Amino acid sequence: MLINQSFEIDSCDDVELNIKRTSKLEYRISYDDEKEIKAIVFIIGGYGANANIYFLDSYRNYIAKNFDVVAVHVFYHCFCQRRSDVEKYSTLADFTKDDLKLIEKVLRKYNIPCDQLANNTVVSHCEYLSEIMTELKMLNRLPYDFEERLSATFIPSRGEYQNFGIMAAIDHINALKDLVKRFPKLADLPKIYGGGSYGGYLALLIAKIAPWYVDGVIDNSGSALPPLNYILGREMEHSYGDYYEDFPHNRIIFFLKTHWTRKENSPYFFNNENYFIRTLLNKDHLILQSQKNKNIIYVSYHSKEDPLTPANFKEQTMQILKILGYDVSLNLIDENKIDGKFIKNLDHGCGIPDKALFRKELPLMLEKLQKRKSFMQENSISYPCGNKVFTFKDVGDKFELEIKD
Repeated sequence: MLINQSFEIDSCDDVELNIKRTSKLEYRISYDDEKEIKAIVFIIGGYGANANIYFLDSYRNYIAKNFDVVAVHVFYHCFCQRRSDVEKYSTLADFTKDDLKLIEKVLRKYNIPCDQLANNTVVSHCEYLSEIMTELKMLNRLPYDFEERLSATFIPSRGEYQNFGIMAAIDHINALKDLVKRFPKLADLPKIYGGGSYGGYLALLIAKIAPWYVDGVIDNSGSALPPLNYILGREMEHSYGDYYEDFPHNRIIFFLKTHWTRKENSPYFFNNENYFIRTLLNKDHLILQSQKNKNIIYVSYHSKEDPLTPANFKEQTMQILKILGYDVSLNLIDENKIDGKFIKNLDHGCGIPDKALFRKELPLMLEKLQKRKSFMQENSISYPCGNKVFTFKDVGDKFELEIKD
């Protein structure tokens, strides 16, 4: 019989920014209690995975039912990045001071009074802006297809914010450690992590910070270099934000709430070391990783024309891993590989849903990993990053990050 369970645990604080976490970490599992379990499989959702929790649960059930594994979804730190069909997991769209500042600048271009502009009057001001722009276009004083760019902010539920990568990756290891504590018979099974886009990036990052807890990575379009647009958001010139919506005559660009900044006098300054630890294309770091575990199987898909995460960086990363002795399969996608079924386009993600990705690659990986014993053994790994050293380590029942100068 298919079993679904959900657990809430304590996980990590934000060590980089010295912010204490107030939310619990939730993870969900699915498995068939009448079958012999072959592996623990983490299905890592990317941006927008929280939009439909029902689909998320159905994907997990499908994987558990069809491949005789424990399928796991971790609702990691800042998992709730979009509006959701379940209010508990929905982000709130709001207008911050930075948003109001930009909106005021646009309104003044059209001589619209701004003395009453506030969070609760933005909509009426924008409606008036739309009326004026309609008139100007009818008088041919504005190009017909011209639109103004405004901004808003997605504020995640549970008091969270975009840390990008590190806390979310640590959350998966803490979920793993809690899972095998509850179900000791699972402890020695192979551990596989996979997903698309940000989910693929997290799978690769987990292999970096805890290689001794990883046997396989299934990645679709994960970024080899941290995409600063999603870390610094509005501070990046010409940023396209995390998401956008088009309205008559204007486009609202949504930025996910973050504390990271490039203002050097801020305690939340995103320094070089914070970038380096999130970088996958780092030869010295990959060598250190290989010294802890060379037995990770990597399968990766990436469009050669990916507009968001350039394929050449992924190609270089996989080449280094291969030289270091890893089992690596990199599928670089060009127009000749588009089949309209599995691979649909050359955009970011290649149009491959997570369900299809696992349906194709998980059986092959399980075959390679059959009979492998993957013991839960405490360990640690340290990465020099500029003037600091980032150490990821087991501390009893928890997995933690320690940063030293």
